[in-house]
Amino acid sequence: MTDTTTAGVLDDAAVHAGPAVDGAEVWLRRAEAVAVQLAAGAARRDREGTAPLREVRLLKESGLVTLLGPVEYGGGGQDWSTAHRVARTVAAADASVGELLAHHYVWVSIAEFIGTDEKIQHIGEVAARARWFFSGSAKPRSAPLVIQDAGGDMLFHGRLDRALGHPVSDITILEGFLEDGDTPISALAMSDHPGLTFEPGAEEFGLRALAAGTVVADHADIPWTGALGHVDKTFVPRVYNTFLTPAFQLAQANVLIGATRGALEAAAGHTRDRWSRAPLTEAAAADAAQHYGALASLLWAVEAFADAVGAEADALHARRRTVTEEERGYHAVRVAALAAQAGAAADAVTAGVFGAAGAGGAEAEAGLDRFWRDTRARRVHDDDPGRGRVVGRHLLHGEVPRPTWYA
Repeated sequence: MTDTTTAGVLDDAAVHAGPAVDGAEVWLRRAEAVAVQLAAGAARRDREGTAPLREVRLLKESGLVTLLGPVEYGGGGQDWSTAHRVARTVAAADASVGELLAHHYVWVSIAEFIGTDEKIQHIGEVAARARWFFSGSAKPRSAPLVIQDAGGDMLFHGRLDRALGHPVSDITILEGFLEDGDTPISALAMSDHPGLTFEPGAEEFGLRALAAGTVVADHADIPWTGALGHVDKTFVPRVYNTFLTPAFQLAQANVLIGATRGALEAAAGHTRDRWSRAPLTEAAAADAAQHYGALASLLWAVEAFADAVGAEADALHARRRTVTEEERGYHAVRVAALAAQAGAAADAVTAGVFGAAGAGGAEAEAGLDRFWRDTRARRVHDDDPGRGRVVGRHLLHGEVPRPTWYA
């Protein structure tokens, strides 16, 4: 079968980036049109594990990469809850591409979290105009780069592990510390910047089209003016800086939820196709309906919770200058609860579809194993058993996590 992932001109009106007045539903329809094209080649890309060059081009051509960008510069001007729903829609078709898009939304907004007003305006403009695709480490502070102060420049050295999408990106986020410093420094670099190279990671059993690996920095020079949130080499903090971590966690939870929906829809479609060729007995059909109904109920519950937490996040993002530590802490509790629930639902549904689909679910044609592998791979890299304790301590003691760069 011909792979039509991005074949031909994107002539569907729902795919093309529309006028600045487009609302959330228009963007969601556009994401659905993109998902249809991605789904056509998802199984092949899973087998091959190749870098998603054409898929990222599709995200650019559709305008999805500019969803959060300023309207006056060609961006979508949408809120975070829409971005999360778009990432979920894409992840249902291809979890690797959904993961990259979800991380892009966080990285393209990094100036909003920690930058000065000047950097927020500048990066928002150039990223939207150029339709840049952003990459960075999924665990930026697990092995930060070392930075040398070279006067007007910073020199980055070291290895940025678990970097996602660097070979297919325009911009890579660098994170590190000065040799004698304790404040993390973030900066944007063109992905082909001198001094940056990429080492592909080991082949994994899921999320195989992430173009994941290690960015190696060797005397990569970035002007001090590019140190986000810094003025005259000094960081200017605010509470909103610490929203970066829950934003990451919320994005990742929505990818899990999207892949979970993809599994359920694929299983149900395969089952309906088999029934059209060989109808079941009344008893077997009733049993299958019961099984699918239980799985759908789990999915619908976590999707509703994700939408609620997303709406709460929108309200806090809208007043980022005045948000309090207590509010940020409570939001982190809610995100922790969602992440735990999303993981549990992903485990239950992506494994449960095999039982719901019966013997047909084991057929290679059904492709249900891909969704299980993708969600397990996401869980392996982001499974935190302490999330339940965070929620429990808030319930029992009224505690909220103390805002830091890490939690």
